[in-house]
Amino acid sequence: MSITVCLPGVAADRVDEAIADAMAPFEMDGTREWQLDIWDSWYITGGGAMSGGFNVLPGHERDPRLIRSRRWDRKPERLPNDFGWCAGGPRELLDFSASHEEARRLAEAAWRRWRELAAELPPADPWQVYHDRAIAEFGTYNHGQASADYRAQPLVKAFDAHLRTLPKERYWSWFLTFTDPVVDVGGTERQTFVEQQVASSLRTRNVLTRNCWWHEDGGPGIHGECHGPAVCRRSRRASTATCGTCPGTRSWST
Repeated sequence: MSITVCLPGVAADRVDEAIADAMAPFEMDGTREWQLDIWDSWYITGGGAMSGGFNVLPGHERDPRLIRSRRWDRKPERLPNDFGWCAGGPRELLDFSASHEEARRLAEAAWRRWRELAAELPPADPWQVYHDRAIAEFGTYNHGQASADYRAQPLVKAFDAHLRTLPKERYWSWFLTFTDPVVDVGGTERQTFVEQQVASSLRTRNVLTRNCWWHEDGGPGIHGECHGPAVCRRSRRASTATCGTCPGTRSWST
């Protein structure tokens, strides 16, 4: 899974250690209820749209405070960020203007535009037709030609051109990106299509807050000092005395 870890500004010079501290209460150790046995290893990821990175505000793309991904095998070298993206960094350097609300509007507009174009242009064959031909005519008709022929269909070509006009560069690369729009857009009901696209538009809503609440997919969360969800629910209703801070030095304010 992927989770965004929120850290205080004072942790800027010790990011790895601060993440380790914040994540520690949720390591698998078998001493509490299973909901707190969440991870057995972790590493910093991101740095690009395809890897779930954050947008960088224009003019700050080369700021040394931006965080880069660590190799999955934890070797010391960091991986380079794609220009305009990062694995994390100070909030004032990051662009949070992309939103699920805007993504929903863009997805709905794309769904409608496909149907407008479909009413004006000849029907398009799905990608499977070209794929099957490439298999059947192996050696004389390859997948490169099949892909080119598929995208050259007037309806698909016009829709691709429309997608290029949309302001989606701040979203994940797979947002409004389709291998087969004939099926993915034309063959999908509006609500299903929009929900699928919104779900793939931004980073997951998995967040570890500065005061030690682990939230998955926008859920109510569980605290690092709670023995289980029931304790957290009681503590949330009653007071924050029991579950208000992280253990020891991890007592960070919201």
